Amino acid sequence: MKKILEKLWDEYLSNECAVIDTDEERALAGEAVRLHEGVNNSLSLEQQRAVEEYIDALCDIEGLFVKKAFFGGCKFATAFLLEVLGRGNSEL
Repeated sequence: MKKILEKLWDEYLSNECAVIDTDEERALAGEAVRLHEGVNNSLSLEQQRAVEEYIDALCDIEGLFVKKAFFGGCKFATAFLLEVLGRGNSEL
């Protein structure tokens, strides 16, 4: 099942979730770029690298948490559906 969820995650994320397509998303992305540029302008190259490493680490951990939540949601939805249909046990 994990392989199926991995494939679903990879295809879903790349085709659906990573696309900026709303005004709110565009505004937030623009604000992030503006803030990033402002910070970079006030830092030395060494400090800029440190901030970039920090941002990368935050993005990595956030990605793992989002993936974990996605997998948990898929498992919950499947267990819920099976229980409603009377085919599963009552525990996840």
